[in-house]
Amino acid sequence: MKSAFTLLLVIGAAGVAQIGCSGGDATDDDGQGGSASSSTASGGVTSGGVTSGVTTSSATTSSASTSSATSGGTGGGATSSTTGVGGEGGTTASSTTSGAGGAGGEEPLGNEIPTAIPTPTNGDGEIRTETTVLRNAANGGRDVYDFNNQKIGVNNTEDCDDGEGQKTVFEVEDGVTVKNLIIAGGLPGGNGIVCKGDCTLDHVYWEDVCEDAATNSADGATMRINSSIALHSADKIFQHNAKGGSTTIVTNSYIADFGKLWRSCGDCTANGGPRNLVLDNVRVDGVKTTIAGANQNYGDTVTITNLYVKGGYDEEDDKPKICQEYRAVTDHMGESQKLHGGASQWNTDTCHVSKSDIKSW
Repeated sequence: MKSAFTLLLVIGAAGVAQIGCSGGDATDDDGQGGSASSSTASGGVTSGGVTSGVTTSSATTSSASTSSATSGGTGGGATSSTTGVGGEGGTTASSTTSGAGGAGGEEPLGNEIPTAIPTPTNGDGEIRTETTVLRNAANGGRDVYDFNNQKIGVNNTEDCDDGEGQKTVFEVEDGVTVKNLIIAGGLPGGNGIVCKGDCTLDHVYWEDVCEDAATNSADGATMRINSSIALHSADKIFQHNAKGGSTTIVTNSYIADFGKLWRSCGDCTANGGPRNLVLDNVRVDGVKTTIAGANQNYGDTVTITNLYVKGGYDEEDDKPKICQEYRAVTDHMGESQKLHGGASQWNTDTCHVSKSDIKSW
């Protein structure tokens, strides 16, 4: 069950991180994340006007997509563009940044990590009734959606702690980049964002993760998260269901108060791999379980560089766990098992991480 958590983040002039509680289960139940099923409806209406290429659909829980990714966008580091989905106007609120310190040296210039969620440009935000599908240009939408720091959620009625039937807020088609978006916290955060192909989530902020922040669901696809913030999750932040050499890349981001930052699905339908995680220049605080959980038996890999841990890594007690290896199962036939007694693994075929890359701030 969830417990209230209050996080007061003060890094230079970073301000106060938003407060809330979140869903999920901090135990080692590594079940499959939910996904949204797309519909054929068109012309979805959002606040501020009619949005081209955006449709809505009802969310369901499903297995990982079996389609192959073909193309993708790249994430930028700027928060400039002014056109949001559903209308024009407004200026993009900037996030406060701070350089990372610690034992491993200074953070590279130009790769600042945002530490405060911007003030929403649409006031208290918008709660939509159904999942919003962001179509790519080939399907009548566009390849870059800049939300101008609007806060958006979905009318999710499933408890964040109970099962995996939560509605997805945004389903993102192959090749789409999402920029400057705030996902509403708590119940309206639902199942967050589900990528149905290659996608880039650039300057996306999750106030209070409900089920998962984002899910990589298309076999062979790459999900990129850049300059983003995700707060308050009792279980996973990023769920990886896709197989076939699919990759999740997290860079220049801040993640706080969570169970696992990334987990390769432990018992998906027709489970397999390999799945890959690349983590670089990421700052974490309040790790309950582990940074990454990978399936050794399916050939997963975790590559971590420049990870900044609040208070540092305690080598004697192995806290927080950095990279854990699992033996996964398929078709929900039992539970995945931790290997090596659950201890962090270093410089293995699965865990491509050295202790020198774990730094303190």
